Amino acid sequence: MKDPSYLIRKKVFEALNNNITISGTLYPVYNVVPSNVVYPYIYIYSLDANTIEDNQQKYIQLITTRVEVVTAFDTNTGGQLNCNKAINEISQLLISKTSFFDLSSDNFNVYAAESNGITYVTEDTETYTLYRGILSFQNQVEQTT
Repeated sequence: MKDPSYLIRKKVFEALNNNITISGTLYPVYNVVPSNVVYPYIYIYSLDANTIEDNQQKYIQLITTRVEVVTAFDTNTGGQLNCNKAINEISQLLISKTSFFDLSSDNFNVYAAESNGITYVTEDTETYTLYRGILSFQNQVEQTT
């Protein structure tokens, strides 16, 4: 059995990189957030990979990936709307009933993309209010060879 988690993450990065602009600001996308990051940004990471079917013919896994949008605004100035708008655009790019990531060149068939939900978190610091939108979604992936 092979783990396609990194392939899903790569496709998510390709789908989002240079494609999310809210209120005139392009949101950079990271797999690893640099220590000197400037807000806003998007962070992609794998959560888990679970085998949902394992028989003599095939392996099918449920791959869970998370995409976090992080925005920061001066305390008491708002900003959650930008986080909501970014998550909305991201959801439309990643969750579909008809088109899925093409991993055929890596011997995988992705045949489902489902949202596990969106969580919003607000965190107040001394200087900023951070707004985080976290989209958790799953892809059903069949290993073809």
